[in-house]
Amino acid sequence: MMIETSKQSAVARWGRAGAAYDLVASIAFLTPWTAGWMLDLIGSSVSGTPSLMLATLFGTVVVMWSIVRWLRPEPLLIAADTAGRAAFSLWFTWALLNDGTPALIGFLALEVAWAVVQLRALILDRR
Repeated sequence: MMIETSKQSAVARWGRAGAAYDLVASIAFLTPWTAGWMLDLIGSSVSGTPSLMLATLFGTVVVMWSIVRWLRPEPLLIAADTAGRAAFSLWFTWALLNDGTPALIGFLALEVAWAVVQLRALILDRR
């Protein structure tokens, strides 16, 4: 039984670490003012109220999701997040291949890294 506890601890530890990273990486998209700043920083050519609204919605959802995973780092939630990271990685890659700013490379690298770390913890948890 002690092994199960340590496996769950690894998933919880890495799930919370991933949630903390998402919170830090996404908090700037939480408000229209900070989202506009972030869009300017990453060189987004899209501007205006609709873009800020979408960025704010994105920031709000990711921050809320980060808090949920921080408070309840359950394997199912971590697995869903890992799948989401794979999807985000796909979109970052697509953007880079379609004249996206090189600043996206950092986001892509971190998404892939967190997906790998969380997937590894989930696989070890299943053993």
